[in-house]
Amino acid sequence: MKKTLFTLSLLFITSLACAEKISWDAVVRRTVDTNPLIQSAKLRLENAKQSYNRSLSGYMPIVSLRGNASQGSTDDDFARNYSYGLNASLSLFSGFNTYNDVKQRSAEVKTAQAAYDRIVSDAAYEAATQYINLMWAYETVELSEKILERRKENKDMINLKYNSGNVDAGSLRRVEADVELTSYDLRKAQRYIETASSALLKAIGRKDGGEILETDERLNLSEREVAKPYFADIISKTPEYLTAQYNIEISKAQSAKAKSAWYPDISLSGNLSRSGREWAPDIDGWDAGLSVSYPLFSGGTTIADTKIASNQLKISEENFKNQVNLLEASAVSYFNNLTDAVESISVREYYLSAARLQAEISARKYVNGLSTYQEWYLIENDYINAQKTFLDVKRSAALEKSRWRNFTGEGFAETIGN
Repeated sequence: MKKTLFTLSLLFITSLACAEKISWDAVVRRTVDTNPLIQSAKLRLENAKQSYNRSLSGYMPIVSLRGNASQGSTDDDFARNYSYGLNASLSLFSGFNTYNDVKQRSAEVKTAQAAYDRIVSDAAYEAATQYINLMWAYETVELSEKILERRKENKDMINLKYNSGNVDAGSLRRVEADVELTSYDLRKAQRYIETASSALLKAIGRKDGGEILETDERLNLSEREVAKPYFADIISKTPEYLTAQYNIEISKAQSAKAKSAWYPDISLSGNLSRSGREWAPDIDGWDAGLSVSYPLFSGGTTIADTKIASNQLKISEENFKNQVNLLEASAVSYFNNLTDAVESISVREYYLSAARLQAEISARKYVNGLSTYQEWYLIENDYINAQKTFLDVKRSAALEKSRWRNFTGEGFAETIGN
């Protein structure tokens, strides 16, 4: 048994010797730089900005250069013709189509920004979750090692009492089984470090090459209560709320663009040119004009487009109402889960302190023959379980805190697990 544990510990220490050190600050930097979801969201945001810039071109004149060279003949003549010139046109009025297109693209940029913020928040939540699990894994290994050492000491103590005839074989076998179970828990915790490392590498966006990640940071939840926020204010800043709000702006702009088909188009154009039969041509020419067009009949498409856009605006408004209702319900649920998790730390810490003191007293009483094996064993197990529970409660609180940050749409926290 001792040889097996020594071999497993040696393998674990060897794996850590070639492990890669990592911290939360490093996780943040690498995730921002390499996470593929963040990179693609960044490109979509850039495309939305370029579409907005493109829409502004409707306010600008269109200028082009032209040139022509041709030759031809008739029965009694052969001629060459050359010309070049500058053309320019400017839309003076397009039924407010350009204006509303700019408004739509502007709202689409805001929507893309909200989508980007949501992607970053989700990536931060995933990275935080996996980093919390990694810290928890190392703390579990450390705790399992301490519990194993304590279990071995208990086995040696019971073995002495067994040899002196003070306990039966069943009692001895029970503490021996506890050593075996704790040894298994330690091996399981050591293996989970590899699992947590792989999950964290995936969250970062880095290819998993089988590396073991090592961190010196530990869960340290100093926060013991959470101030209740004003939910309406929290909700109004979430990406989902903003996206639904911006979708209404987009639909309004699209509706106005559809109605622009009822207005005339007015544009100004002009050109300067030179032409002649020889190069370089020297006959100057110019023209300028004002163009007005109005669609008299479009086969009913304008009416249909206007109605569709109007309905889409109503759909966006109803979606916004529904989104607000969902966010209000979720805000209460997530915040209460966070409050429960944070408050449970103090309760479990108090319980752990009491269990530790009781275990110390019980051990002294049992050694001196003032309590029974069963009384000592129940108190001892209660103390060991209290240590495990307290560690799990710390992880739950850290996870709930990260979940709340994710709901509110916040990005990467400066610290994690604190």
